Amino acid sequence: MDRLEIYRQHIQNLLTKHSQSKPNHEEIENQLLLDTAHDHYQLMRIGWNGLNRVYHSVIHFDIKNGKIWIQQNMTDVDLAQELLEMGVPKEDIVFGLQPPYKRPYTGYGVA
Repeated sequence: MDRLEIYRQHIQNLLTKHSQSKPNHEEIENQLLLDTAHDHYQLMRIGWNGLNRVYHSVIHFDIKNGKIWIQQNMTDVDLAQELLEMGVPKEDIVFGLQPPYKRPYTGYGVA
């Protein structure tokens, strides 16, 4: 299996694992969006909390130029560490949620 397919599988496994934790309200559901054609992957929370609409991205990954971009992480989990434990090299993980000028200081990929 080539590196791109391995990265796709790692991301899908991570999102599936994190989607198993149930939201606090019964009317909120987890939805996985797995776009392997364009390499966009998200865990969304959608539903209602009383009279308030819930619609937000919990985790969002992209694969760009052979690197995994962490675009959103609204959890207390270190997603980069989980990717490292799966065998993804640091230079192939980019913190898209950080401004470009800060990325060189993260110790991870810059783009």
